[in-house]
Amino acid sequence: MHYIPEPPPVKVQKDYLIGGDMNSTFRYLDACPRSQSLVAYSITHSCLVLYALSCRTWSCRTCAEKKIKKLACDVQRAQPNRLLTLTVDPSLYLSPRQAWEETRKQVPILIRRLRKRFGEVEYLRVTEVTRHGWPHYHLLVRSGYLPHSVVKAYWSEQTGARIVDLRQVTKSFSAYKYLVKYLSKLHKLEWTERHVSVSRGFAPKEEFTPDHPIQSAEPEFCPRHPAYLVDERYRGQHLLRLSANVHLILPPGEKPPPERLTLDAYLDHRDENFSD
Repeated sequence: MHYIPEPPPVKVQKDYLIGGDMNSTFRYLDACPRSQSLVAYSITHSCLVLYALSCRTWSCRTCAEKKIKKLACDVQRAQPNRLLTLTVDPSLYLSPRQAWEETRKQVPILIRRLRKRFGEVEYLRVTEVTRHGWPHYHLLVRSGYLPHSVVKAYWSEQTGARIVDLRQVTKSFSAYKYLVKYLSKLHKLEWTERHVSVSRGFAPKEEFTPDHPIQSAEPEFCPRHPAYLVDERYRGQHLLRLSANVHLILPPGEKPPPERLTLDAYLDHRDENFSD
């Protein structure tokens, strides 16, 4: 298992003056190349708010990296205790695509059979391909005792494949690093965008509370990338970052907060001055 270092912390630029330098605008927004835009009026902040709507596909490098990070965090919370690798027998199929189409449906069937016999079995499944292009499946599993002989017999019965690897996770195993390692080197699958599937009970649900909840009105969807949209409509105004894909568009002439002022303090001050 190779060590994957954590990336160094990055200082995020909280405000940006919209100008003619498109490269700088793209870098500041940090939205995926296929993003579209939603502009609404923020009742909370008395100005426009810009939402970057990401494509969320695995073929997009920006979105894939974000999905990997989220999945890796989910895996860390799920605490899987087994690794399961399910292969296919290439001699039984005309092409890798046919093998994938027929065997991917067998994974949840296998899990249902195991649950019926052994109780709880929750999993995260990653589809990977060999260097010759044939699919196989890596599963991070949380379960009670699962006999290798039974899992192998079920999978062979369902697919004809004879190679199944099942091993218990040790305390030194990092599911987070394991998942990042596999997902970071994923080959592009021409048959599907769905590289990963997760059982409903695999990771405990995480309650999400936004740092800056927004009450908005008059939403307008635009199929343009946010960088092009703000350059066309709001040049000379400031953007103020609230979160990764959410920015306030400050009214013309309004300056961003000074560096010494935190975003929360600035928003509180702004709300007081712009409230009715």
